Amino acid sequence: MKRAKDWSSDIPSTGIKQIDGKPALQIPGDGMLLSEFAAALGEQLRHAGVFARRGCAFTLDYQGQRLEPVNPRWLRTWIEKHVVPYKMKGRSGTTFDIKESITEDMAKAVNVSPQFLSQLPKVERFNPCQMPVLRSDQSIELLPVGMDKDSATYTANAGFALQLMPVDNARKVLLDLLAEFAWPDDGGRSFAVHISAMMTVFAGGILPPGTVTPVFLYLANSEGAGKTLLASLAGITYAEPPSAEPAPKDEAEWQKKLLALTMGGRRLVLLDNLKGHLDSAALEAYVTSPTFGGRILGVTKEFSGEAGATLLITGNSLTISADMDRRSLVVELAMHELRAKDRIFRRILDAETVRELRPQLVSALWSIVKAWDHAGRPPCSHSNASFPRWAQAVAGMVEFAGFGSPLVPSAIADMGDTDGADFSALVKSMDRGKRYTFEDLFVKADEAGLFERLLSDRDRDDNLTRRAKSAFGKLLSRYGGRLISSSGDIFAVEGKGRERRFAIIQSHGRHGLGGISPSLENTSSP
Repeated sequence: MKRAKDWSSDIPSTGIKQIDGKPALQIPGDGMLLSEFAAALGEQLRHAGVFARRGCAFTLDYQGQRLEPVNPRWLRTWIEKHVVPYKMKGRSGTTFDIKESITEDMAKAVNVSPQFLSQLPKVERFNPCQMPVLRSDQSIELLPVGMDKDSATYTANAGFALQLMPVDNARKVLLDLLAEFAWPDDGGRSFAVHISAMMTVFAGGILPPGTVTPVFLYLANSEGAGKTLLASLAGITYAEPPSAEPAPKDEAEWQKKLLALTMGGRRLVLLDNLKGHLDSAALEAYVTSPTFGGRILGVTKEFSGEAGATLLITGNSLTISADMDRRSLVVELAMHELRAKDRIFRRILDAETVRELRPQLVSALWSIVKAWDHAGRPPCSHSNASFPRWAQAVAGMVEFAGFGSPLVPSAIADMGDTDGADFSALVKSMDRGKRYTFEDLFVKADEAGLFERLLSDRDRDDNLTRRAKSAFGKLLSRYGGRLISSSGDIFAVEGKGRERRFAIIQSHGRHGLGGISPSLENTSSP
């Protein structure tokens, strides 16, 4: 056997063997346990930009401005920038060291090894610039550049320092940036919602862990009104505002998308040009729960992490489910020109302009946070049961800065919880105490043009399809037992299948299980 060259040398002061000037680690086998190798590797890489998060290893993707799960194939060669794996060889009583890459199976095992992960710094968030955080003593301060152990946050060096300015100046900076968008005559509500989106992205670190935040919907009365550009400006905190991404097409894609957001620790995502009806169980779970999880694609391992991304969604002719309606705030744009190309702007808001303005704009946001903090953190004049802590803090800052309340209800036609509005119209057409069949209510809804997204699904003979019947039936059942008037009337549901009957009755304070009221049994048949 040809004798291989021995590159190793011992360092007496540390006792760590070196090869090619790098720490040398014996790979598993020949007396070296995999756990021992994993622990030694973690010790050598603890300052090399690899981190532990929720039982997985991550690196920092500066370009994508997010955390990136470590790929075992990538790990095999990447570690060789910092250490030299080697294997001991021997012949005729003589041993020597030979460099050898670890196998993919070894890399997979190391990647999830507790001995490896325990040596690494813990990280939960990646900040693209200095951003505020709420400390354990309830003080608010900017996070330092680099790793902050207490908050498990890594902050990138943005190349500029934030400057404080009077809150009036901060408001003028933001007003000047956004002045040329087609704001509607809604008392400043849409403008305040957009500022609250910017503030959520920048100051989300001051909210307690697990705080539910709203989804921000950007809608317009015409194409070319600028809703995608406006939504992207909510991410001015980032070196590159978020690029618009297509929305998932089905529930499986929503699950995959949201899990990827969670794993990457992403704090911001812009989903562009949604159409039709937005109703996703995975999305609703993401925006209502402090954590989100699922099985990692291609791996048997499950991952669960903080569901903390701010979601910006632009849409055309978009309607949303009742649950999403409760958890969303709407920015409306109303373009008055017939054609978008007829609009004239004094400023071009392209990527270069935004980069130039970024230090001033982020400083304006920080100035509002500090002024609000100094004033005793006054809450917003409105609240919201779906995200009360967010309303108290972020909405409070926006109103304190003079932009008005972002929690004033939106009055946009043909948007939002259209099912709820259509159901209200349906029950108004029903006679109290009269039992109605499924077909009775279908005819009423069809004649009044209600529930179009459900009842437009017909076959060649213009009959409702089985899928449409099922969807309409489920919707009616969902409202069973609900109070529909201040006088105590409820929408009662009795029976199953074709025997099911619906009625408006007086509840008398009694609600049956599953939305079925016993009082329906005592009403007279029509």
